[in-house]
Amino acid sequence: MIYTVTLNPSLDRVIWVDEIKTDDSVRISAEKHYAGGKGIDASRVIKTLGGDTTATGFLGSFNGLHLEGLLINEGVTCDFVKIAGETRSNVIIFQNNSKEHIALNSKGPQVTPYDLATLFNKITNLSKKPSFVLLGGSLPREVNKSIYGQLIYALRAQGIKVALDADNEPLKLAIKEKPTLIKPNTHEFARLIGKTVETHQEIIQSGQEFLKEGIEIIIVSMGSKGLLVFDTNQAFHVTPPKIEVNSTIGSGDSALAAFLLGLEQGKSIDECGIMGAAAGAATAMSPGVELVSLEDFQKLLPEVKCQPVSLN
Repeated sequence: MIYTVTLNPSLDRVIWVDEIKTDDSVRISAEKHYAGGKGIDASRVIKTLGGDTTATGFLGSFNGLHLEGLLINEGVTCDFVKIAGETRSNVIIFQNNSKEHIALNSKGPQVTPYDLATLFNKITNLSKKPSFVLLGGSLPREVNKSIYGQLIYALRAQGIKVALDADNEPLKLAIKEKPTLIKPNTHEFARLIGKTVETHQEIIQSGQEFLKEGIEIIIVSMGSKGLLVFDTNQAFHVTPPKIEVNSTIGSGDSALAAFLLGLEQGKSIDECGIMGAAAGAATAMSPGVELVSLEDFQKLLPEVKCQPVSLN
């Protein structure tokens, strides 16, 4: 079972219009609500691909109940901490004519010390030990940026493997507690190491210091160029087939979810990378903020290419 933690989830209201016009009425052609957030996206993908998952984090008020209901309807097991504040609601507008989108993301609710203590108590007393815990996404207001590091420390003390998908200061601080796996994209990786890297070898060489400190696997997502997956002994460039992209929202989350599911199934990192690339591409094929469909994933899986990359 893979456990996901989303500290600042969102109820995403997705709207489709033909074109956005200023100072004029714009008719909505379609709209839908989705449960959003990195960990939540991962749980939804894991469930779609046949895995066992539980989603936790903070949910509050009407938006929180709506979000939880959406997850339950998808078959995702929920174990959230309920808070007084309102779960944030994001608005994402897709333009049918241009296929461009605008995302209006809110900050989210405040989380009290009581809320944090409740979550820590839950995570340090898991009734069923998961194969992995995935921590991911932005932080709620006024939550210390060291929170992911503290959670990793608590999980590692229980012998639980941790995957981390974060950015900026929360990522830098959390790495000190040695998560099992990290998955930055190229921009997040550049911010982590403090410089721009372009070639595979530059990324791998820059990642070696983190591997030496105890991180076991690094996945760098590179958009349409696929994934660069490496550990201390081997590296692979995994590329999906060419597809018609509808929306890249959630592709990275989908790739990480499928990768973790592969690890849980005992697959090698190159096999996991192939699963991740297929899931990311399948999500990019989906409209709006829809995630991977099992049919698209299975269709793309044999078309993914995986090439070994030199560590030097």
